[in-house]
Amino acid sequence: SSSKGINGAPAFSPDGRFMALTLSKSGNPEIYVRDLTTGAQRQLTNHWAIDTEPAWSPDSKHIYWTSDRGGKPQVYRVEAEGGKAERITLQGDYNARATVARNGRVIAVAHGRGNEYRIGVWDLENERMSILTPGVLDESPSFAPNSSMILYATREGDRGVLSAVSADGNVRQRLILSEGDVREPAWSPVIR
Repeated sequence: SSSKGINGAPAFSPDGRFMALTLSKSGNPEIYVRDLTTGAQRQLTNHWAIDTEPAWSPDSKHIYWTSDRGGKPQVYRVEAEGGKAERITLQGDYNARATVARNGRVIAVAHGRGNEYRIGVWDLENERMSILTPGVLDESPSFAPNSSMILYATREGDRGVLSAVSADGNVRQRLILSEGDVREPAWSPVIR
């Protein structure tokens, strides 16, 4: 986008037709959806709060995002065509950076209480959070295309490192990188 202000957090719809993104062209960060064929763009959120980090449902029918409209960052959902925002995460002081499992039944989030941030999985049907990681600065979850594993960034000393946890929390591993500082890991679209 050529708009002034924040132009970030792009997320492509699974059907490849749209991109959700955060723009602050009206002065406040809001979620927009752009049609990738026509270039038409529409504003999805309109709230005084910060709305950012959009993520699509697997069927491209809903968009999840992080907003502090309730006073602290939480995950909300709205139909991709527009409508009323619904708060999704109901436990914890901080839930952000949602990523949706392929089955559409759970989302992984950075879940915070106090100064500790762990990766949690929120069951959309049962409205229950399961904490998967033991760290204190775990963030930026990303489901594998088959939803069996979740990549995430964590801290080791003063460096960001890449780790993975199984979707049920039973398997955890640190992935070896010789250099760098991991911040926003993501899977490629297809595992072969």
